[in-house]
Amino acid sequence: MLREPISPKELLCIPNMLSMLRLALLPFVLYYYLKGEVKVAGLLLILSALTDVADGFFARRLNQITNLGKMLDPIADKLTQIFVAAGLCLTYTALIPLTLVLAIKELLMGWMGLTLLKRGKQPFSARWWGKVATATFYVAVIAIMMFGHTFSRGSIWAISLTVALLLAHSLFRYYDMLKHQLQRS
Repeated sequence: MLREPISPKELLCIPNMLSMLRLALLPFVLYYYLKGEVKVAGLLLILSALTDVADGFFARRLNQITNLGKMLDPIADKLTQIFVAAGLCLTYTALIPLTLVLAIKELLMGWMGLTLLKRGKQPFSARWWGKVATATFYVAVIAIMMFGHTFSRGSIWAISLTVALLLAHSLFRYYDMLKHQLQRS
């Protein structure tokens, strides 16, 4: 089944442009972080997180929810989170458990979405516990990116494990939703 090409109106709507900006910021976040300019990297990551909030707000407020945006936004989110976490692991090995949990969560969330699509059902939209886990992730990695050199190793471990537990909790809640959705079929 052929899909029509993406229209300029869909491509250039505010929410999709914000998602594309988030993707464009990612290499700069990593570049400045790896170069040792952690404040610049942290500020760019804050800007990236704000574009994530803004694209959802504008999509709903301006009624600009598009099929492209439904794909682009989560891809930008996942790539940003995984690459930033992996980049931080180069400096802070205590973040390895968090990065592994994040990667596993996102792979399983993708599998759940595909499972629902194959059954003719809509994938889940974000729930509050997922948003809390994501917000906590961003606060934690930005704090570690910008100020981690002042934290004790134990503090970074505690932050990493706390965020990993929140991400795992979110995954289990979504998995529970999947089971209930599939049982109703």
